[in-house]
Amino acid sequence: MQGFMLFELMLVILIFFSCSAIGLFYYNTTKKISFAQDVALLSLLFHTAATRALCLKKEQIIIFDPSEHVCLFDGQRIPLSPEYRFGTVQEVYGPPGAPQKLIRDPITFVNHTLVAAPDGTMQAGTLYIKNGDNQYAITTPVSACSYVRAYHYRDMKWQRYY
Repeated sequence: MQGFMLFELMLVILIFFSCSAIGLFYYNTTKKISFAQDVALLSLLFHTAATRALCLKKEQIIIFDPSEHVCLFDGQRIPLSPEYRFGTVQEVYGPPGAPQKLIRDPITFVNHTLVAAPDGTMQAGTLYIKNGDNQYAITTPVSACSYVRAYHYRDMKWQRYY
């Protein structure tokens, strides 16, 4: 009879650890999906500003508010996901394409503002976003054709996120 109870106990422990492992896997996957959604949203926001500037022949402006972790565009407040913040972790160098200086400001756009010009190009700059000890960057580099890149700081170097 006692052997049967030990078997039951082992079975319950096995089920508990199996469920915990599955839950941990889905939790980590959800975090990655959440950041991918923020990157997609910001990328879409940047491209929307550039397209509107090109179509309307008028500058379009996105303002980044680091105190509230939101972007302001065309009268809309677009917040980051709750677990992400504009910010930097200690001892990270940037920009991601050529890391040379210690990052001090999480937003390198002049006056925390991205300007999309009437020709459709975007002002160059970087948004640094953190989640705990994880550091990410979203950049719009200097280029005649505007595009957005996402990076993750891992193993003491920047790596493309996609």
